[in-house]
Amino acid sequence: MPAPQAPQAPPAALGNGRLDADEVLRAEREQVDRWRDRIGVAHDAPLAALALSGGGIRSATFGLGVLEALRDLELLRRFDYWSSVSGGGYIMAWLRAHCHRDGSGWLEPERAGLWRQSIAHLSKFSNYLSPKVGLFSADTWTMLTTWMRNAALVQLTIICGIVLLLLVPQLAMRWFAIWPEYQLVRGGTIGLFVGAVVLLAANQLRQRRDQGGSAQPSPLQRDWRFHPRHWGRWAGVSVMLLSVCAALWRVTGFNPFETAPVSAWAVPIAALLMLGALCALPALARCNVFQSECDWPDFGQVAVQRWIVVPMLLTSVELSAVLAHLARGLPEDVGYGYLLTHQPSAWPFQLALAFTALVMLACCSLRCWRGTTGRHQVPRVVFNVVLITLASAVCMLALHAMFCGILWLMHWFDAGAQARLGTDAQSWHAFIWGPTLILSAFASAVTLMIGLVGKASLEGMREWWSRLAAWLWIYASVWNVLTLSALYGPMLVLWLASLDHWKALTPVVGWIGTTVAGLLAANSSASGGDDTIRSKRKTLPMIALDALTKIAPPLFIVGLLIGVSALLYVVMTYAAVPGAAIAIDFGRCTGTACFDPYWAQRWAPSAGLIAAVMLGVALVGLLLAWRVDINEFSLHAFYRSRLARCYLGASHRARKPQNFTQFDEKDDIALCALQPREGPDAPPALPLHLINCTVNLGGSGDLSLHTRHGASFTIGPLALGSDYGECPADKIGYRRHQPCDDTGAGELTLAEAISVSGAAASPNQGFHSSPAVAFMMTLFNVRLGRWFANPRFPRQRTSPALSTGCLLMELFASANERSRYLMISDGGHFDNLGVYELVRRRCALIVAVDAECDPALRCGALGTLIRLCKVDFNADIDIDVTPLARDGQTGLSQCSCVVGRIVYRDADGVAEGEGTLVYLKATLPPTVGDASLHQYHAEHPAFPHESTGDQFYGEDQFESYRRLGRHIATEALGPGMQADLAERLRQVRGDFVAG
Repeated sequence: MPAPQAPQAPPAALGNGRLDADEVLRAEREQVDRWRDRIGVAHDAPLAALALSGGGIRSATFGLGVLEALRDLELLRRFDYWSSVSGGGYIMAWLRAHCHRDGSGWLEPERAGLWRQSIAHLSKFSNYLSPKVGLFSADTWTMLTTWMRNAALVQLTIICGIVLLLLVPQLAMRWFAIWPEYQLVRGGTIGLFVGAVVLLAANQLRQRRDQGGSAQPSPLQRDWRFHPRHWGRWAGVSVMLLSVCAALWRVTGFNPFETAPVSAWAVPIAALLMLGALCALPALARCNVFQSECDWPDFGQVAVQRWIVVPMLLTSVELSAVLAHLARGLPEDVGYGYLLTHQPSAWPFQLALAFTALVMLACCSLRCWRGTTGRHQVPRVVFNVVLITLASAVCMLALHAMFCGILWLMHWFDAGAQARLGTDAQSWHAFIWGPTLILSAFASAVTLMIGLVGKASLEGMREWWSRLAAWLWIYASVWNVLTLSALYGPMLVLWLASLDHWKALTPVVGWIGTTVAGLLAANSSASGGDDTIRSKRKTLPMIALDALTKIAPPLFIVGLLIGVSALLYVVMTYAAVPGAAIAIDFGRCTGTACFDPYWAQRWAPSAGLIAAVMLGVALVGLLLAWRVDINEFSLHAFYRSRLARCYLGASHRARKPQNFTQFDEKDDIALCALQPREGPDAPPALPLHLINCTVNLGGSGDLSLHTRHGASFTIGPLALGSDYGECPADKIGYRRHQPCDDTGAGELTLAEAISVSGAAASPNQGFHSSPAVAFMMTLFNVRLGRWFANPRFPRQRTSPALSTGCLLMELFASANERSRYLMISDGGHFDNLGVYELVRRRCALIVAVDAECDPALRCGALGTLIRLCKVDFNADIDIDVTPLARDGQTGLSQCSCVVGRIVYRDADGVAEGEGTLVYLKATLPPTVGDASLHQYHAEHPAFPHESTGDQFYGEDQFESYRRLGRHIATEALGPGMQADLAERLRQVRGDFVAG
């Protein structure tokens, strides 16, 4: 039973807006019918497609042989779709360019002589990246200088950002030291804390309602009175409470930061302040301040960080400054017990504020307020009030105990550490560790509260608090890394500089060696090549390389931060104190004699100087982000131009390369020129060529992508885009190619499309994405991918105006579908066979040519494809690949072609049609009688699965892969094809059976 065809529809005109997949498929079907009219195939015949896999020049050369065989068998012209990935795209683009320039007659066997001339050009440029290889070759040095130029510009942009980050702690330290002296400004600590707690409560109200707590509302929520719909009433209450609070504050002369015991007004003022802020929530929600559509906010990852985590971090920094100031005023011999018993009288306002906050959060987290308890029939309201009071009191005391511990620790920094680390060490230590300790104390108090409330709260809220704690710890860790690097990094470098030369150089050389090895390992096929996407069976070298890719990135990042901070320390010190001596001989001094000069130099740059340097660095960074195009100054342009010279230049008969560079801009073809259209200048009707890529989604919030980290992205003759989206309204969609301008140029060229499809080396790389590895690859500009305008947004530039945002997403492998630009990379990062999109189109016959690097013949790309098609399309692919296995004695495979069945099903699992998958695998079968192939295999045992990293082919290598591809395709689809395959083809497309 043939696969069902795409529904017939009136001619679809692609508009300028976003298109969905159905619109694109309908338009494609019109072009398929146009091609069928030319070759005499009925419109209702099942769809047939050819797919060439990824694998670099190996796949391209093997695919060339397959194309030659299909041409001789007069089958190449009978396909409705040509689909390609990576290296398969190189040779498919070569074919497409010839058809565009020489007409569709290029597909006929009579053109074999012209094919040989073009293949001679391909063979001449088989070393397409560097035609002349050697130490003294200009091509080799051009590769190096191009990378160095682009990498230097990208690194300068990134380092400007790193310098800004490292200057922030230095400027913040000046503010940290004077913050406690300004009473009015210290009120910001209270404001940030109150704001963060109120937003926590608002999110809990939303959680409670969404998880069933609304069935038995709390007193605040009864009859939905405490809701944005009644914002006016609660705004009035808020104004009243805050006015009373302000009046009491002013009349009583209240000072919340006095170290001596303060008045009893602290408790009511704290309660009024917190309740007044809470009552303002409905008005804020009604005004859509939180973009919550006039409802309680339901923050996602980004909003939680913006509205809660960052304010909490700032609060902890400010509170740490206050505690450090208090610690300096304590007696030298004070103990923790004294602080625990005497300190409460010094901060009743802070404790009252904490108690009110804990009560508020506990109120919002309880499951229900109506009815009675199960056993003792205690009214639920009474039980809840007692539970909340006790839990909040216990948590408040625990928080007080932890704060006293932090205060004592800061006092120890002042009294005990200065003898060893210098007299200024207390301030720096408080600045580094205080915020982390305070955030931990708050998180611990909330954890205790959740435990005491127990099962009276909702499980969803407990999960929410766990996720919030995770973000607090992440931010605290980043704070520690930045501050330690900025403040102690230079000290470490000075210590190394005071050692003997070989001792000082050992860690530096080790860091450089680990970085280089990690960078090479990240791009090694052994650490995640074509056939190891999911493999758990790894050899010892693979395990070692995987370990290196995990260890090297964090070591590199730490070393980079330390190095930049040391250089920044030297520059800032000389700028503040010209001629200053910055060397410290740690071998001849101890304690304050060593460290006091260092701390003094850290204070030398004024806040104004630091701010001025930050402004200058920011301006330089913005200038670079504006002028250094993120697409043009990656390796993408280098890769694109060489692919165009090799594969598209072969069809450019009037080629006139520039004498010095040997490039001709006219080798390339704009995709708009290939777009099917009517008129005298219309390109010839041809099978539709789908160039398969991957849209990277490592930063997406969609949990279904937790292993994929990407989705299919196609560049077709009509449009480009992706059908990915969590729901129809959120789909990325497709966008048609813009018409060519008066010069015949367009926004995207054929060489750009195939270079993106083959962008294997990319920081964001689908299945293989790793944030740590991405940081290294981005910094060293190992970037072959390209940023495309997102079809979800109105028409915009082909590249970002400022590269900052996209560069950050590449650094941390956080590209997503919500940004205005999409990170597109190698199609093999999702589907390396190029069959996925053909299954979407329900092709009844698919000839898949697999030439990926698969020395163990695991058929990893095929296995991945089967899983993807089942999950995404509910299509079953049944195929037996055991005949491809090598014979233990001869090392040859039994065959190179196996046939499978595709069962297309609807959403309910009902079969709607069948298809046939003809799977051609690059193996060496015993039927090969070509002596040259056996000779090459004897000298190169890895053939035909030599590493994809080898992109420099000699004539013998080029000819061997080409001849093997031609032999396998001729044997599989020629007159001597298997009987079962011939029978299947007759049932699906009889015109594919010879004779």
